[in-house]
Amino acid sequence: MKIIAHRGNDNVHKENTKEAILNSLNTSYIDGVEFDIRLTKDGKFIINHDPFYHNYYIKSTNSKKLQKLGLNTLEEVLEEIKNDKILLIEVKEDGKSIKKTAKYLYNVLCKYNLNIYLCSFNYEFLNYFYKKYKNIKCGLIVGTKINKNHIINNFEFNSVSFKYKGKIPNKETFFWTVNHPKEIINKNENIITDKAKAIYEYLE
Repeated sequence: MKIIAHRGNDNVHKENTKEAILNSLNTSYIDGVEFDIRLTKDGKFIINHDPFYHNYYIKSTNSKKLQKLGLNTLEEVLEEIKNDKILLIEVKEDGKSIKKTAKYLYNVLCKYNLNIYLCSFNYEFLNYFYKKYKNIKCGLIVGTKINKNHIINNFEFNSVSFKYKGKIPNKETFFWTVNHPKEIINKNENIITDKAKAIYEYLE
């Protein structure tokens, strides 16, 4: 089982921040981190889950403004990672700028020799990226209602809600968000969790 820290959550720093992500990656029992990115007005990627931050719409705001408000860019984080743990990067894409988002993102990711797993709920975006840029590992996010019809796909992995009741394809799979031992489906499966330490201690 691989334990992936959801939004880099280390229970010390604010989630989806450089400090949380790096600290999680430097924790021995954590095998990787998951975090969210969004494209800004000036073509940079900001780490944040929601489309708005302090009433600023990220897609319509320049990255420097968002950095001054405390958000980190993807490059700020990637350039400080010194190990090969899993980086499960979720792309938040609304479908209106797929080609631009894919091009800008590839130009960032290809600069780093890191263990990158790119994922998204947006099947159209992910499928475009997967076909266009073959050297980045891609995986679809599947919820209880979202992407159920696409769970059988050509991507290298899937990220699946632990509440999903359908048949799981035989490929690398990460289950989210597993925060209690009772939610573990199989001790051989990979999980994304906010409670990495508690899960690790249970497994031990």
